[in-house]
Amino acid sequence: MTTNLTSTDLDALATRLRAREAQLVRELESGAARARAEPFERLAGEVPDQGDASVAQLEADTVNAERERDSDELREVRAALERIVAGTYGICMTCGQPIALERLKVMPTARYDLQHEQDSERRSGGVSTPRL
Repeated sequence: MTTNLTSTDLDALATRLRAREAQLVRELESGAARARAEPFERLAGEVPDQGDASVAQLEADTVNAERERDSDELREVRAALERIVAGTYGICMTCGQPIALERLKVMPTARYDLQHEQDSERRSGGVSTPRL
């Protein structure tokens, strides 16, 4: 298992990952603060009608979906940073071959080379649907 990444490549990718990690942490903290500041009752009013309640529920669901998406991405970013430390970053977790630098530049959290990612997507019925 060897990677085709230079130390300069690794440093640049690690810097991007750490910056994204910090951004996601800020977004999660902001989302939590927003959820506390805008409870359902405040959004819907004391005695909400159906319209007020549905708008309030949509807002609450949106905030929760954004936080879940950010939390999932944060786990992926941290896992990539752990792989850098372990020396396994940039190596396909299926075949052990290097992941192309171009792929890592586009998707720094990539765990698989392009072929194995496509195989996985075909088996699971396509790219996972983003949640909002």
